[in-house]
Amino acid sequence: MNRTDPWLVLVLLATVFLSGCSTVNRVNPGEAATSDAVPRFEPQPSRLNPPSYTVLGRTYHVLGSNDGYDAQGVASWYGPNFQSKSTSSGERYNMYAMTAAHKTLRIPSYVLVTNMENGKQVIVRVNDRGPFMSNRIIDLSYAAAKKIGMIGRGTAMVDVRSITPDTPIPTSQSIVSGVPTLSAIPSPVASATAISAAASLPHAVWGQDVFIQVGAFGEMGHVITVQQRLAQAGITAVSVTPFGTLNRVRVGPVASLADYDRLMDQLRTIGFDNAQMVVEQ
Repeated sequence: MNRTDPWLVLVLLATVFLSGCSTVNRVNPGEAATSDAVPRFEPQPSRLNPPSYTVLGRTYHVLGSNDGYDAQGVASWYGPNFQSKSTSSGERYNMYAMTAAHKTLRIPSYVLVTNMENGKQVIVRVNDRGPFMSNRIIDLSYAAAKKIGMIGRGTAMVDVRSITPDTPIPTSQSIVSGVPTLSAIPSPVASATAISAAASLPHAVWGQDVFIQVGAFGEMGHVITVQQRLAQAGITAVSVTPFGTLNRVRVGPVASLADYDRLMDQLRTIGFDNAQMVVEQ
C-alpha cells in the first residue's frame, strides 16, 4: 500500500475545507503582485511528491513528470482564510504572490494559466496541494485570480499548461485555435504586458463551447460500451468524433457550471474518474 508523509497529510487536511474561497473580506488589492512568477529550475523533493496521497477518502496520484501537462477545467481561488498558513510545500501562503495549488503536478513547479473566457493569462508557481472541494482543476492565489479577472465570480474556465524556463509561451488565441503562435518567456519587467497582448482573445461560452471528454478509444467496441453505460446513467448528450486512430467520446455542450459539476460527479460515480473538461471554439 502506498504511504504518504504524515506531515503532508496533516497540511492537506488543514487546508481542504476552505479551498476555493471567493470572498474579498480583509483583502488589500493594492498589495497584489502584477508581474508573473518567473520560471526557474527548482528541486522537487520526494517528501513533497509522494507517488500518491489520500484526502477525504479520494486518492490522488502525483505525476512522475510535469512535462507535457496541458489540461482544461474550472479554476477557483483562495485568499484571506489561508493567509500566512503553511502550504503543502511548507512555505507560508501569500495571497498577494503569484502562486497556486494543484492536486497532481510535482511541486514546486510553474504553469501558465489562461482564462478561456477573456484570454487573460498568468504564470504562477505551484507550491501547494488542492483544491479538494468540487470539480476544480487549480486553486489560484488572490493576486493570480485578480490578474486573469476571476475574483468576482470566484471561478473561471481555464487552460493550465506546465512550463519551464526553456518553454516558449503560447498566446491565449493560439491555445484556443490550436495554432502554435509562441512567444519567449518574458523577462520580469516585460511580463505584465507581453503575455496579455493577444490580438484576438477567446470567449468560451457555457452551452456552446464546453464539453466533458469521457475518454478516447481505439476500438469501436469500447466506444459502444461507454455509450451504453452513459445511456444507462441517463446521460444522452453524447458525441463520438474521430481523432487520428482514436474516437473521442464527449458529453455536451455543457450548459452551465452547475451542470458541469453535476455531470462530473455523476461520471465519477459510474467509474469515469478521468473525465475532463474540453473547451472548443
